[in-house]
Amino acid sequence: MRIRLLVVMGVITIALTPTVFADGVKQSVDQLESDVDTLEGQVSTLQSENEALQAVISTLTGIVDGLVEQQRCHARPNTLQADSDGNYAGGVDWQGCDKTGLGMWGPNVGGAETESLTNADLRFVDFTLANLIGIWAGGVNLEGARFVNANLAYSDFGGANVILPGDPEKAETVFINTNCPDETNSDDNGGTCFGHMTP
Repeated sequence: MRIRLLVVMGVITIALTPTVFADGVKQSVDQLESDVDTLEGQVSTLQSENEALQAVISTLTGIVDGLVEQQRCHARPNTLQADSDGNYAGGVDWQGCDKTGLGMWGPNVGGAETESLTNADLRFVDFTLANLIGIWAGGVNLEGARFVNANLAYSDFGGANVILPGDPEKAETVFINTNCPDETNSDDNGGTCFGHMTP
């Protein structure tokens, strides 16, 4: 490295030769490149940590969704939703829930009035071996519901949405060896309780 000292009117001036200037610029460029490499490494680390955090959030979201679904399927049967006028607009939402072996005895047989499925969403619910005896269940949606070896004696399903076999747009309501509300057997009624949904 060559440095020239110039004395001009008593003032010492340091003059850098082109080689010294170039060396300084190169050191600055090298430092900047090193800083950029460091920042790129930090960004890569943050991206990896963000992906791991997103995976954790996704897992926790799945767990919460599962708990919400369990809570929905375990809602009390008389949970009715009121519309803006205070009228009951909808009942419990059990859509897709497994209610195998469920036992309910309503006011029609001396049970509790709270044992009601009025206006409930029962689409695709499995009621295999269920005993829904003497309950109020008017206006329920039974699309895709399954009643296998079930007992619906004395229950009032007036106005229920029962889907018959052969409907091209909706899933059939299945009745197999089920005691209908009027105490006839679904197998004797052409495999359905349609037309036999009230006591």
